Amino acid sequence: MLTTNIEIEVRHLRYVVTAAEQGSFRKASTKLGVRESTISRQIRDLEDALGSSLFIRRSSGVLLTQAGESFVERAQCALTQIEYAICDVGAIGRGGHGVIRIGLLSSLATGFVANLIERYSKHHKEVQLEFLEADHAELIPAIRRHQLDMAFITEPLQIEDFSSIRLWTEQVYVILSKHDLLASRSEIVWDDIRQRRFVVTEVAPGREVEALLVRNLSSLGYRPHILRDRVSRQTLMQLVACGRGITLASESVIEAQFPGVVYRPLSGCSLPFCGIWLDENDNPAFRRLLSVANTLSKARGGLARSDSRTS
Repeated sequence: MLTTNIEIEVRHLRYVVTAAEQGSFRKASTKLGVRESTISRQIRDLEDALGSSLFIRRSSGVLLTQAGESFVERAQCALTQIEYAICDVGAIGRGGHGVIRIGLLSSLATGFVANLIERYSKHHKEVQLEFLEADHAELIPAIRRHQLDMAFITEPLQIEDFSSIRLWTEQVYVILSKHDLLASRSEIVWDDIRQRRFVVTEVAPGREVEALLVRNLSSLGYRPHILRDRVSRQTLMQLVACGRGITLASESVIEAQFPGVVYRPLSGCSLPFCGIWLDENDNPAFRRLLSVANTLSKARGGLARSDSRTS
């Protein structure tokens, strides 16, 4: 591999290329807004460093030597790549390009996150969005390892070195077989289901549903009867339809219709959702997404509230 101690700056390339295009140091001076003597001296210094003349100097202007033609060809390519690099960096810095990796606790099919992605993607088509659906136990470590930029999860949450913003709430629904006696109710309260058997998935958001059940139904000497199955959300709905038990879900889940089950609102029960991220995350595309999320949240009812926690 050829090595050299010659230091060539971008301005040297511009001087040579422009002089070659214009056929004159004087015309290159006018185009670049640089003194002709400066261009002439800088090109001469470059030629001395290279050990070869790039131009044949005449009273009427300049002509490229054979070495000059080779140099200009490569210099033009270098300048083009530099311009591309500047444009790319500028676009990334403005959040116009890049990748955002997003963690999800619940379905992306409907609701706030779906609206957010639609709105963001409409104006940032060059930004690549990647998604991971998991629970808190997987999403939080993934953010710490910089495998995710942000996650949308349920509150309450206090994590050192993380920032968060409350974005929206979702009504909680009881999901029952259409043959269940409670299916005739327009609304259900906690006491109606205290003694019932529940089925949850071991995948997201099963742990969060179980935590909600335990928090609201447990009492001295009693814990709710919960069956855990490692099944998909669709299979869980089929189990409910078959009478294996009942379960809970938020609005973003129940928007999808499944045969054999009905959804009834659980009185006075809603889940607040927030976005969380590492304080040190400086991904410009992500920061733009966060700004859009904040704006959308306020437009939907002014729920957005930031809570930054640092060590």
